[in-house]
Amino acid sequence: MPAGSGSGFQHFFAKRARHPRFKAKGSRQSLRFQQVGTSWRSGVLRLPKLGVLRLAEALPEVERPDMVTLCRDASGAYHASFCAELPRTLLPGTGDTVGVDLGLMHLATLSAGEKIPNPRHYRRWLRYLRQQQRCLARRQKGSQRREKQRVRVARAHARVREARQYALHALTTRLVKEFDVIAIEDLNVRGLVRGRGARAVQDAAFGELRRQLRYKSDWYGPLLLEVDRWYASSRHCSMCRFSLDELRLDQREWRCPQCGTGHDRDINAARNLLTHGVRQLAGRDDRDLRVDAGDACPEEQLLVQVLAEEARSGHYNRAGLDW
Repeated sequence: MPAGSGSGFQHFFAKRARHPRFKAKGSRQSLRFQQVGTSWRSGVLRLPKLGVLRLAEALPEVERPDMVTLCRDASGAYHASFCAELPRTLLPGTGDTVGVDLGLMHLATLSAGEKIPNPRHYRRWLRYLRQQQRCLARRQKGSQRREKQRVRVARAHARVREARQYALHALTTRLVKEFDVIAIEDLNVRGLVRGRGARAVQDAAFGELRRQLRYKSDWYGPLLLEVDRWYASSRHCSMCRFSLDELRLDQREWRCPQCGTGHDRDINAARNLLTHGVRQLAGRDDRDLRVDAGDACPEEQLLVQVLAEEARSGHYNRAGLDW
């Protein structure tokens, strides 16, 4: 092929990309196919030069896609993916709201008091992965035994990834089905993975959990509120709004010196996230809704009730604006 005839060389000579390279066989490979509509209507997936493929799942009941991508991951498993337009299906409203506080001891703590345990999938497989990785390092490069060991390590990582994805999908799907308003904290995940406990943060996958909540809230109708990351949700009393000057990370429980209410650190943070998220959406300042200890704010309760009723009706989007 003469130089400059492909798009890769065109981008290279325009100084937009590096010199084109051959695709490595050991990495992730993908191939796209077009015109699969005839076999798709009959309920099977037939690709050119490959024939009918046996799939682990049944084909979804959607119109035929224009393009299907067949890819093979590092563990040797094949996946078929496609894109299709589906109508937005709103789930029936429940009228409930929830604040979700993410953490490492418990993956998620709900404002109602429930704590979701952190599975720590990677930590459970860490000893086995270390053994297999050391075995891979001793294999001679280019040998068949090294390739077999590489696949064994890749499959172990794939099992960890699939278990983590299953747990996150179960949690996020439950949240969007049971609640109309969901308030979470806009964590700086990139900053957390560069600090202490980076492995535990990556194992918890805070960014993936937030990503799933975002697109599922768009699909099914709940209102997702992302609270500012600089809001000190743990140091504020959820009853009287009193703020502590300092709260150590190892201090899991504390008592408010103003109203005397005992707080669990995570549950109190989840309640404050829900309250502050509703105020942030309404454009109200924290001082406007500050009340004495033990009193209830009727405007705040009314606003939460209105949001829960209108979240799935399409009147509000994630930014709190009319459609």
